[in-house]
Amino acid sequence: MAGVRVLLERYNSSYHLHHLGKLAGHALSEQQFALLIGRCRMYPHLPAELKRQVHALQLTDTQLSAVVRDYYRDSSFCRDEKGDISLWRLYNLLTSANKSSYIDQYLDRGMNAFQFVHQVRRALEGKEGNWFLQ
Repeated sequence: MAGVRVLLERYNSSYHLHHLGKLAGHALSEQQFALLIGRCRMYPHLPAELKRQVHALQLTDTQLSAVVRDYYRDSSFCRDEKGDISLWRLYNLLTSANKSSYIDQYLDRGMNAFQFVHQVRRALEGKEGNWFLQ
């Protein structure tokens, strides 16, 4: 019970909302999305030095497949008519795929999805390395 209390006390909602709000202003092309998904699948096999430079996405291959499927089919968060997807929509696809996680991993993977998309946004802004999008 004490762990839940600490979690709630440390949660910074204004920080979280501020950064979530920035996601709608950035988008990935279909080519960038495909590259991002491919790089996510390559991550487990990267050399250690490259792994230290990027934030790993903790979703499974099955969950990544659901993200790709929903990129084309989700009625609320799929790509637009040009094939672009905003980072807000991408975040929602990641958190939707996370719903299939076991309860003991759900919160960690949900937070990981936020951190991952935040890193992608910073890469698009040129503020962080963009191994995922090169």
